[in-house]
Amino acid sequence: MLNQTIRGSLVDAIDAMTRLLAVCEDPNQAFELRIKIRELFQKLDRVIVTSLDSGSEAFEQALIELEQLTTTAIAAKEDLAQVTATLEQATRALTKVEKLVKGVIGVLAIL
Repeated sequence: MLNQTIRGSLVDAIDAMTRLLAVCEDPNQAFELRIKIRELFQKLDRVIVTSLDSGSEAFEQALIELEQLTTTAIAAKEDLAQVTATLEQATRALTKVEKLVKGVIGVLAIL
């Protein structure tokens, strides 16, 4: 995990979730996916403008959650029954990233 960054992991998660959104058939789940993707973009904005301690436990936990989110979203693309699990994983990942960027003001994304 030494070469991984929160920025890269956020981009990977956003990409996987966007690909999942493209094949999602349930309009309610698609709506929820859009919200989570926007929240991930907001976290990315805040991560970009701050310095993070890559040696902290919070950093490590956020990386793990983001990797799991990416993996779950990729799996859900093949099995749409897993979209709910992806949304739950996104919530957990967003919570971990928020701990890293708490108090950092970023550009507010247009919702």
